[in-house]
Amino acid sequence: MKPYHSILLFALIVCSSIIASLHSYSCAENYIVADMNQALEKTLEEKEGRWITPDTITDYRSHLQIAALRRTSVVSYAVDDKNFGLCSKRIKLKGVGFQSYANCSMASVFAMSDQRLSAFLTLLAMLWAAISFRYFRRSKDNVCQEGITVLGRLKFDESSDMFLTMDNKEVSLTPMQRQLLTMFFQADNHQLSKQIIADALWPKKPDASDTLYTLIRRIRPILADNGLKITSGRGKDYQLTDIS
Repeated sequence: MKPYHSILLFALIVCSSIIASLHSYSCAENYIVADMNQALEKTLEEKEGRWITPDTITDYRSHLQIAALRRTSVVSYAVDDKNFGLCSKRIKLKGVGFQSYANCSMASVFAMSDQRLSAFLTLLAMLWAAISFRYFRRSKDNVCQEGITVLGRLKFDESSDMFLTMDNKEVSLTPMQRQLLTMFFQADNHQLSKQIIADALWPKKPDASDTLYTLIRRIRPILADNGLKITSGRGKDYQLTDIS
């Protein structure tokens, strides 16, 4: 996985979280307006006069289904065509227009909205960021300062051509094992074809398949002790992978 792949996926999850949050916020606003509409309709159906009294507001608030609106929403005369904040539709009674308003802050509407999907996506983005950070930090391509390459729990010091454990103890290897492991550490993506290995280690041998198999079989326990494994890829490739 390339770094930009990780960044693109992280950005996609974050954008999805923002879109989900805005959608939930919009749905909450629509739900509030719908609740005010039905409460105003029921109030005016029961109302006889054209004047707004304390009883009118009390009755209106009793019809509200959203408890949080019962302290912030009021009924008023609709005197012009301007709407301020969240408001219900205009309803006329005996020639007089009525409208209800809700004095809700953005935080209040946000608290009423269903943000579970947005929260899940946010947590997913944070988890992906943490996993990506750990992956690239321990990546096979992680080259430390002073010419030391780290893979799994094994370090390769290019200046001394030595393989060391994480506590700087030299790993005992035969010359052939050392050469093979050096090739893996220096190869792109730590991947080598069988033919490349055979040509480098046994250039005069027509068929070194059995010899290569034996070499890999004997080095595998050493690698396993240091969090590494040689896997067979597609075709004729071998790859040194981190299993720590």
